[in-house]
Amino acid sequence: MMEWSLAHPLHDVEDIVNLADGWFGHEADGILTRNREVFRHRVTVATTEQLFNKGREFIAVCRGTKITDHGWFHVEDPDDLKAFCWFDRGGYTTYSNEEISNAKFHHVDLSLSVRQRVKLINEMIDQHILWAHTWGIPVVCSTSIRSDHDGFMKIHKKRGFTVNGSYAWIRTEEAAKCLINQ
Repeated sequence: MMEWSLAHPLHDVEDIVNLADGWFGHEADGILTRNREVFRHRVTVATTEQLFNKGREFIAVCRGTKITDHGWFHVEDPDDLKAFCWFDRGGYTTYSNEEISNAKFHHVDLSLSVRQRVKLINEMIDQHILWAHTWGIPVVCSTSIRSDHDGFMKIHKKRGFTVNGSYAWIRTEEAAKCLINQ
């Protein structure tokens, strides 16, 4: 069983850094110089801010049991990080005054099955829509810098987002109606 909760600065930061850097960090190599301390600092600050101001940023983690088979015995980790999502607000285009909530990360453990990953990404999209709706943010935007983003964008398109390349966006009210009708 997997369960979502708001990320906490004392319990989730290291696992978020490890998941992001371990699975996805190499995609920035040659472009940016990655620094785990900088990322750890930014995640810690954002999760701390979230404790006091839930309308500024949203970071959630999904945890579940991981079973490692060692042949004649196995080890269970009931608190294994499976995925996390991070959304913020305060984004704007150069041609509109309407606020946009941007997804900073939709990261999943790539060792999970495709079916599990799709389920988790859909749950992240639901959370993004609900968070933006709760805080009155009129537009939700999700992007990807990954070279292989077609599947990710296909999930958004199926959810009613307008997809242009590696950008997917939708009016929050329209997206919320789709949640209610599911």
